[in-house]
Amino acid sequence: MRRPLLLSITLLLALTASAAERTEILLARAWPAAPYAAIEEIGNGVGVIFTPDLSVQDNCRFFEAMGFACFESADWLEILAQITDYNFAHPTRPIRTLIVETHGTNGHGLKVQTGKKPDDPRSYISVAALQEMLDPIGVRYIILSACNSGRLLRPEIYRRLNRDPGDKLFLPATRGIVDATDFFDPKKSNITVITPATSHIETTLVGALRELKPSTREALEAAAAQRGIALPEQFAVSEMLIQMLLRAPELQLRTGAHVEELSKVQTTPEASERLFRAFVTHLDFIAARADRTAAASTAAAR
Repeated sequence: MRRPLLLSITLLLALTASAAERTEILLARAWPAAPYAAIEEIGNGVGVIFTPDLSVQDNCRFFEAMGFACFESADWLEILAQITDYNFAHPTRPIRTLIVETHGTNGHGLKVQTGKKPDDPRSYISVAALQEMLDPIGVRYIILSACNSGRLLRPEIYRRLNRDPGDKLFLPATRGIVDATDFFDPKKSNITVITPATSHIETTLVGALRELKPSTREALEAAAAQRGIALPEQFAVSEMLIQMLLRAPELQLRTGAHVEELSKVQTTPEASERLFRAFVTHLDFIAARADRTAAASTAAAR
């Protein structure tokens, strides 16, 4: 009677190991330097897109200090133009991977907005439209860090969004909706779209710069100064971005599949706090490692 249970456990372990390996491979391709880079190089080759209402004032400066390209707007056409301009201006260090920190609108469209009022600036885009417009400029990976992002790949809305999905979160598109053209062939796209393996509510966490160690703040301030920017007092970051940076074992990613069901699963406040503390600890460790390396180099030169 025990054999079926043992077989089930073995199969579950094998599937879990396979999912972990798949996630590790995807991250190694899309964001290879993340866990190992100096603090000012963490985001090398990676862009982050924020919807303004899930961000804080000057949030992009925090990410730019770490080497990310960062974009924040309620207008998708403006974001796409800025990404294009960035890659043309940085031919030797273009954005290869984009992390999309926006609303998923319950899986009805990638939404950026300034607020929840019907007349607030707001726009939507389909996943296929992102692929079509970003492929020619060298982007190769799009990572969707949005609520129920797997539902955005459903065939009925992958190319063209439903203008009336009957969802209260699908507010008026005051800045328009961007769809793929009829000529777009996803089979010819060079872009890989990555989503979480399961549907859930994505949580954005807000932290303060003062929560970092003084040496870490100094390292970030020096990196920001080199780029001609000033650090904000606060920053916002998604749990998924943190998990990718930390190579967290609980993170599971996949490609090439969509999800039908709508999920309300969300991280508990206690788990969110643990994850945020791990993020802070990781940044502190990177800064301390750089200090040790610099000290060792100085000692060796004497």
